[in-house]
Amino acid sequence: MKTIRLFLSLPALGFLAACAAPQVAVNPRADFSAIKRVAVLPFNGPRGDLAADMLTQSLLAHGAEVIERQRLDAVLKEQSLSASTSFDSVTAKQLGKLLGVDAIFVGTVAESTPQTSYLVSGADNPIVTNVTQVSGGSVYSEGSVPGMPNSQLFSTTANVSLISRMIEIQTGSIMWSASMSYEGFDVTSAMRGISESFTRSLAPIWPGLY
Repeated sequence: MKTIRLFLSLPALGFLAACAAPQVAVNPRADFSAIKRVAVLPFNGPRGDLAADMLTQSLLAHGAEVIERQRLDAVLKEQSLSASTSFDSVTAKQLGKLLGVDAIFVGTVAESTPQTSYLVSGADNPIVTNVTQVSGGSVYSEGSVPGMPNSQLFSTTANVSLISRMIEIQTGSIMWSASMSYEGFDVTSAMRGISESFTRSLAPIWPGLY
């Protein structure tokens, strides 16, 4: 295992997720009342499928009608389309007709840094410690590791940045766009937090949500 030298204050390691509100832009000419059914395409970038799944789950939880993922994947494959496709008005209309949706969500994972666990040794010195990277889940402990005196196990948080757009099928125009960065216990919880914030930003303007 790789050992690195760090200067840190151990009490400061017990931090939790930090978040901020998303940056949102809304097309003032968009008619959200006409949107009854939507599709969420896989996001571009690392863990793009997971990001799309988290947004789909959040939209469903707030009352949106979202088409099933397998049907979406089948249509995209049949039409030789992907999440990286440039969705002009013609492509958007074609996809909307095939899927029977009024709008599609596309997006990008701009950053995805997973949480990392560390085994801290040499705790008899509170300022200078030896830190050994180890595998593991989200363990946030300020106590010693059983059977390992003067040691401690802790984890860094995951950092995720997402960008998403809601595209109207009939015109191919962007109805809504949002971006957000989030720090969570792991990538999944960070993406879930962003997705929930995205959905909350849509709730006041989209009657399809509650």
